[in-house]
Amino acid sequence: MFCISKIKAKQIRKSIYCEGFVLTLLDGLLPWLCRTPSVTTYRVNLLKTTQETFKAQVEQLLKQRYNNPPQVFTLSDLPEVVCISPADYALNPISEQKEIIVDSCCGAAVLRGAHIYSIGVIGMETGTQVGDLVNVYADLSGKCKKGSNIRYESDQKVYLGQGKVLMQRYQLYRTEGPQAGVAVEMLNTISGVPSIGDLSGTEALLQNLPSIICARALNPQANETILDMCSAPGNKTTHLAELMRNQGVIVALDKTESKIKLVREKIVKNDFSCIKAYAYDSTKAYSDQIVENDVEFKPPFKAGSFDRILLDAPCSALGNRPLLSSSISPKMLESYAKVQKRLFTNAVKLLKDNGILVYSTCTINMEENEEIVVWALQTFPELKLVTVEPAYGGSGWSCEGLLDEDRKKLQRFGPGNSEAVDTVGFFIAKFVKSV
Repeated sequence: MFCISKIKAKQIRKSIYCEGFVLTLLDGLLPWLCRTPSVTTYRVNLLKTTQETFKAQVEQLLKQRYNNPPQVFTLSDLPEVVCISPADYALNPISEQKEIIVDSCCGAAVLRGAHIYSIGVIGMETGTQVGDLVNVYADLSGKCKKGSNIRYESDQKVYLGQGKVLMQRYQLYRTEGPQAGVAVEMLNTISGVPSIGDLSGTEALLQNLPSIICARALNPQANETILDMCSAPGNKTTHLAELMRNQGVIVALDKTESKIKLVREKIVKNDFSCIKAYAYDSTKAYSDQIVENDVEFKPPFKAGSFDRILLDAPCSALGNRPLLSSSISPKMLESYAKVQKRLFTNAVKLLKDNGILVYSTCTINMEENEEIVVWALQTFPELKLVTVEPAYGGSGWSCEGLLDEDRKKLQRFGPGNSEAVDTVGFFIAKFVKSV
């Protein structure tokens, strides 16, 4: 990996590492991609609590933590969403403080409001004590050695904010592995996202707004049969179950047992009896050899088995913000559209007449978004685009073969798309299968 850009955005200065070819793909979007979404969103489980109750809990926590607590607000057409505005910024490191180094993945989480768990600490200077205030940096180059005990000097380390040490070095770098738990409690960051950790539980879940809109766009109804083709880690799956009030059938698939385990854990934790989760490759979920599904309704399935299908497809994830680094290769980037088309083909076969299909990705790459829509409309004449609602993103990008009226029915999340909520990069398309 090598550096392709250094950016200044407000007081935030970061570097982004990618294969060189990504420069063209991201041209003009780099400043936006390198900034952290300023608003934090939680999805409230309305089967277990109310929006007002969770909002009050968050406000109380912020009052305890900040002298000038950030605003907590809601969105009128999304009754399950609670939003948190930015808090005070950490502008500059304090020279007399010691330093903590984390990797770029941990760094991105810190900028989204997370504390630092022990496994994420790459380097801690000798003499750092519990209770010390420290400058926290992310190593974007990946060259800082795990367990480093001296100040790491590099022009590719990025200042993240201020933290309070909760563990000493020996707890982090033991031969049997680090002690579990939070090693550094973040006090503030350059992103301004409140450093409150993850408040997720059975009553609410930290989730990006576009992901919440995916389930809303599918609009599942009680007693319908729904397919979530790529369901792990299960956040959208459980949202569908909540919208259906746990009435009906949701089949949740993902390719590996390790991934579907995450979905099953959420099913058990939230007591959702309507969800059936299977480790199964969704590119093989359709079979023309099945006359009737068995009583357990296991994959593969016959044609027309589902009222609605969510295809939140595996993608290049070039919409995840802040994008501090990427090791994606040209070959990897080209592979996603092929898989997406195979999944899409199965989805169309499995969908009932007049059924709804929602296709989504968390990338800004047009080949995986608008170009998939063009291919789908040309390949499956029975499909028609319908408008994605509620509308918090902008229209799709102009693309060869995509009518302007269809482009406006798409929802793409990017720079300047939303007045209300600053989000990750995302894409949603909604289809109806005509008779």
